[in-house]
Amino acid sequence: MWGFHYIDMTIFWGAIVLFVLIGNLFSYLTRASRHRMIERLAEKGQTISPELLASLGSSHGDERKNPVSGAIILMFIGIAIAVFFWALGGGGNLFESEHVPNWLPVVGIFPFAIGLGRFIGLMFEKRTPK
Repeated sequence: MWGFHYIDMTIFWGAIVLFVLIGNLFSYLTRASRHRMIERLAEKGQTISPELLASLGSSHGDERKNPVSGAIILMFIGIAIAVFFWALGGGGNLFESEHVPNWLPVVGIFPFAIGLGRFIGLMFEKRTPK
C-alpha cells in the first residue's frame, strides 16, 4: 500500500520538474534564435534596432517593461497555491483540523512574499524622469 503513495509523489514532483525543464528549454531556444538572427543581420551589414538589442538581456519581455505586474502576478500565484493546497487538504480550519497535512497551504507564502517584496521595493525605487 505504501508503494503507491511513493509512486504518486514521484509522479507529482517529476511532473513539476518536467514542466520547469520544458519551460527553460523553450526560453533557451527563443534566446538562441534571437542571437542567431542578430548574428545574421550583422553579417549582412544591416542595422540592428536598439529594441532588438535590448530584448537580448531578457527572456521575459513583459516583466522588464512593467515590473509591477510581475510582482502582482507572483502575489496571486502565492494565493492560488495556498487555496489549491487548502482545497486539496479538504478545506476547513487550517489550525484546528484533524486532517493531515494542515500546514501545506502555507507553502503559498513564499511566492506571495517574494512578489510583495518586489512590489514594495518598486514603490520605494527612485524613478528617473524620461
